Amino acid sequence: MESLFLFVFCAATAGLLIDSVTALHRFERLSDEEFNIFVDGLLIVSHTKTSPFILVGNSDYSYTSKYGNFKVTDILQEKVRLSHFTVVKRASGVTSLTLSSCDLQVTLEIFDRDGLTYIDVTSVPKDINRLWFRLTSTGSDEHVYGGGEQFSYLDLNGRHFPLWLGEQGVGRNKSYWVTQTADQDVPASGGDYYSTYWAQPTFVSSRKYFAHFTSTWNGQLDFRNELFHEIEIWGGPDAKVFPGSLIIGRADNFPDISTKLTGLLGRQPLLPGWLHNGVILGVQGGTEMMLGYLEQAQKEGIKVAGIWIQDWVGRIRTTFGRRLFWNWEWDPKQYPNLDKEIIRLKEEEDIRLFAYISANLNIEGNMFVEAKIGGYLVRDISGDTYLVDYGEFVCGIVDLTNPDAFAWYKGKIRTNLIDFGFDGWMADFGEYLPPDAVFFNGVSGEELHNQWPVLWARANREAIEDAGRLGDIVFWMRAGFSGSQNFTVMAWAGDQLVDFSTADGLASVIPATLSLGMSGYGLNHFDIGGYTSLYAVTRTEELLIRYADIAAFTPMMRTHEGNRPSENWQYYSSVYSMKMLGRATEIYILLKNYTRGVLEEVTTLGYPAQRPLFYHYEDDSQSYDDSMKYQYLLGKDLLVAPVYLSSSETNNRWSVYLPPDDWVYLWDGTDHSGGGEVVTVDAPVGVTPAFYRKLSTHAQFFRDLTGELMKTLATANMMCTP
Repeated sequence: MESLFLFVFCAATAGLLIDSVTALHRFERLSDEEFNIFVDGLLIVSHTKTSPFILVGNSDYSYTSKYGNFKVTDILQEKVRLSHFTVVKRASGVTSLTLSSCDLQVTLEIFDRDGLTYIDVTSVPKDINRLWFRLTSTGSDEHVYGGGEQFSYLDLNGRHFPLWLGEQGVGRNKSYWVTQTADQDVPASGGDYYSTYWAQPTFVSSRKYFAHFTSTWNGQLDFRNELFHEIEIWGGPDAKVFPGSLIIGRADNFPDISTKLTGLLGRQPLLPGWLHNGVILGVQGGTEMMLGYLEQAQKEGIKVAGIWIQDWVGRIRTTFGRRLFWNWEWDPKQYPNLDKEIIRLKEEEDIRLFAYISANLNIEGNMFVEAKIGGYLVRDISGDTYLVDYGEFVCGIVDLTNPDAFAWYKGKIRTNLIDFGFDGWMADFGEYLPPDAVFFNGVSGEELHNQWPVLWARANREAIEDAGRLGDIVFWMRAGFSGSQNFTVMAWAGDQLVDFSTADGLASVIPATLSLGMSGYGLNHFDIGGYTSLYAVTRTEELLIRYADIAAFTPMMRTHEGNRPSENWQYYSSVYSMKMLGRATEIYILLKNYTRGVLEEVTTLGYPAQRPLFYHYEDDSQSYDDSMKYQYLLGKDLLVAPVYLSSSETNNRWSVYLPPDDWVYLWDGTDHSGGGEVVTVDAPVGVTPAFYRKLSTHAQFFRDLTGELMKTLATANMMCTP
């Protein structure tokens, strides 16, 4: 808001103003008050007196939180335009740029390295806690993607997105009664369109460049102005890094942008082949029940790659639902003979077991006591162990900035999970870190908050590497930030509401995956059936099966019982559900040979496995439309259009947009030549509309697959819904 700005204009200080030209970036002076910065020929910065490149200021702010739901109160005090500039080109090719307003001055160094342009902020005024960058916008015809994992919008243009991790919220829509009820129960717990476990100061423009900011502080990506994109970075005099660097990467197409971005941030290792042996069943209840669920699933034809038993540590009960005892070691009372069964299942049946862990320790457990004695826990400002309420149970947090604590906890992962025999686990949480906590390395909790899941991912990754099991063990995380790309093996979309709502239900996992992919992280999956059941919202059989239908066209299939298993429909609640899950799993397995090639591109080229339509159809304006956020390409050659509404709304028919190309309907082989149109197909439960490129190098594979799918469809038609 312009009225809040503090404008200070002083006489311009005379300086040396010259054009700076290097291989990538070019500084162009237009006048004593205006300049442009180009990267690889593309205009990135257009500085004027009234709309400068850099602004600085101050704000009074505070945080309150409960159960990972953060409420930030922020009152802007001043926002100063740094309108005047001096620039010097060094012989090394570095452009030194100083922007100022009276006694306020910011110094930048602009240089090129490894095909990217870096804008390093080398000095800022004392006693400021805000800095804003403005990058050129072309208005409503520009599309912006990324920002981490965004569940409501794929195109970020026209909206703002805070850069602060937290619970995603329940409902995530302020007009939805579920969100309103949640907010009444716990402030901010309903979430909003921008609430996310994985925020990231990275975006990709349809003008074919990415911008990445190295700050880990709170801030905001603001795309509401027609003339510029404004990126706000918080910080202050006590910050270890403030505001960090801006890195720009240019390319001629989106795949090449992904390659450059992931070359900077990191790529995921190739997932193990055994993952495509079948579905990972999420069940609980002890050894006998686990084996019973497995036998039942196999009897009904479900091919099982593994069993995920998150309650391997024992259980507690809260008003939210059934929770785990956060003491990360095997509970032989809950799972007797698990140490033997975990070996037998893998050796005799090729079925792997999976666990659950976080970096938080219940104060009632022996691991908490050991960590406290060792000085391995995060502290509060008084020097005592910082205790956090995770929902009717209290935990300490392992201080991953302490090298001894990091090594100790990594050792626990190695001993209690890997050496015990688990082939993977959910590495949960990472977004709750209190901003007022005190850490071994001296960095504030506010500065570490966003970086915390990266440290947590690194601990898990290094434990696997130390065991020589990278590429064999799979762990998955919901929380992330810049750098998670280099450590996290697999992401998952978190705790969706068990309904068909678009902001927090089934539909939301699609833009979440696509935005994460555009942010440089290429692998994501979700809880089949969703997770959160509150306020009498419970999972239906149709929702569960629709989730499974979509999961067949993703890199990983895994079920979850949810937070209230007894109140919600499970895959084992009926023979029909088991048959349909088995059928979806069969489709997932049939796609293996194609999907493996897609996964190799994630590892070698940095392409996301699931891609927005515009990724490969950049000249098609309709592919950029935000309504396309619920369709995706699995690799280059397979278009998937998930059914995300109930049959009562769709009448089992579904409309799909086909970009300009020759397409073939995967389910019956019908040609759709030319594309650039919307087609409507039958989409009963059990059918996710999918089309393949007729000229694909995998066309014969898809033709053979169509024959197999027609057999599964005939089988599905013979099943009777209860």
